[in-house]
Amino acid sequence: MKNSRFITLSFLVAMLLGCSPRVSSVISSSSELSKTVTDPLSGVTLDRDFATDYEIDKSVSNKDGSMSYEIFVRSYYDTNGDGIGDLNGVKEKIPYLHDLGIKTLWLMPIMPSPTYHGYDVTDYFDVHKDYGTIEDFKNLVKTAEEYNIDIMIDMVLNHCSKNHRYFIDSYNDYNEGNYDEGSKAEWFNWGETGDATYNGVLYEARFDATMPDFNLDCPAVREEIDKIFKFWIEDCGVKGFRLDAVLYYYYQNTNKNIQFMNFLVDTAKKYDEDFYMVGECWQSDVIVNQYAASKLDSFFRFGQASGGELSLINLSKGFGRANNYAKTIEQNEIACKAKNPNYYSSYFLSNHDQDRIAKNFKEEISNKVAASLYCLLPGTPFMYYGEEIQLKGTRVTSPEDYSDVRRRLPMIWSKEDKTGECAFPEKTRPDLNKKNDQVEDGVYDKLNENFSLVKHYQKVINIRNKYSFIKNGIFKNMTPDLNTDEASVMAYKISLDDEYVIIVHNFSSYAVEVDVIGNEIVDEINTSHLKPKLENGKLSIAAQSTVIMK
Repeated sequence: MKNSRFITLSFLVAMLLGCSPRVSSVISSSSELSKTVTDPLSGVTLDRDFATDYEIDKSVSNKDGSMSYEIFVRSYYDTNGDGIGDLNGVKEKIPYLHDLGIKTLWLMPIMPSPTYHGYDVTDYFDVHKDYGTIEDFKNLVKTAEEYNIDIMIDMVLNHCSKNHRYFIDSYNDYNEGNYDEGSKAEWFNWGETGDATYNGVLYEARFDATMPDFNLDCPAVREEIDKIFKFWIEDCGVKGFRLDAVLYYYYQNTNKNIQFMNFLVDTAKKYDEDFYMVGECWQSDVIVNQYAASKLDSFFRFGQASGGELSLINLSKGFGRANNYAKTIEQNEIACKAKNPNYYSSYFLSNHDQDRIAKNFKEEISNKVAASLYCLLPGTPFMYYGEEIQLKGTRVTSPEDYSDVRRRLPMIWSKEDKTGECAFPEKTRPDLNKKNDQVEDGVYDKLNENFSLVKHYQKVINIRNKYSFIKNGIFKNMTPDLNTDEASVMAYKISLDDEYVIIVHNFSSYAVEVDVIGNEIVDEINTSHLKPKLENGKLSIAAQSTVIMK
């Protein structure tokens, strides 16, 4: 019965009934609206939620939270008027991120580099001059600490820039046959197996000829990594690293990659026992589950960020069977924690290497449903800057224009006030700076709008922070206990020691009634402006809404 034709009809009916966020002002101000609404498709009757905006529990702190936020500094906020985002700009927005509920702030590469993206480092002991100074960075860390926010930075160790002194000195030593103490001849992989050339000499560079791969078996390279870690952790106060390209440390060699990551963990914890790292393992869940055997805290779940029935995107749209998705989550969690009891997953909708999630969610409500889902899963969810305002951006794929730059466009803070808004981030490619189809309203416009997406994120993250044990909790699929044929309803329990919550999501566009699996509603996300109901052993939940139970 619940095919796409009926879902579309249900949405139109909801609009007429005043159940859409677009008409929330009507709901809150009209005395003529009835207190209850009966869904014409399912027959479920629910009370209206007459709140004028999301209710946030201000007693809840981000101190013990686990929500993370990714920033491309170059595109975030500019404080000196040069059109380039900087570290002082990030510092200025720390109060906003605190109010959002963020615990960890991941900065994409901030070290000196010849490229706009920074993934080819030329100095591991400094920050890019466009972003500021080391003192600026330390001041950012200090300010973030005052707001209970940790700073995580991108740590690129698979390769560096061919302009780095490491590489130039290595070439000179290798070319001259210098293997004396202090030589860097073996810091890179020179020889006939290489896939790029420097002055006619072959070397390994799997990503690009401008990014030579380190020889990570070289003891001197590992000693240098130790010094790099000490600098950023002990001297600068960084609390975490996002490890770039962990699959490529030793190409297609899982065991050696795991051994190297264990070395990285052991090295970091010499300087901070609580230091944490998340790995970029851009592979299926099967491969990620293998890598969980390392000591690394977490890996990004690329397999669930896009594609297929079991993706966050499709599930949020009401496609596929929610029970299958929940079973997959449960199986992955069991597999990983069996290898490493301290492991936790890192879920996300999109990042700097993918098209913006706004490409998939044309309607704001779909983005809200997705936020409710991934932000209330165990582990550490990662939000990409601008996601909270549906910032747009897709890869340029024509042969002459191929680039990721439009996935990393400037953050918009205000429709009218352009103070601090950054310029197009890729200065060497002005040909790519064409007029982009972009949102107009910025963060502050949306903060002044009731039930906006940014406020929805505040609500969901506030609930997540309230039940901080969710990060390390055990996930148990409880969807079958709902005793329903509805494919777009999912329930799961997250527990740790004697604490737990049961979370029920309705991804469909109509209200549903399911068997009760908890005896108390403790929090609710009423995306459709209708309140959930417990009655006669049944839980009634509105379209595209979420219930948190005990």
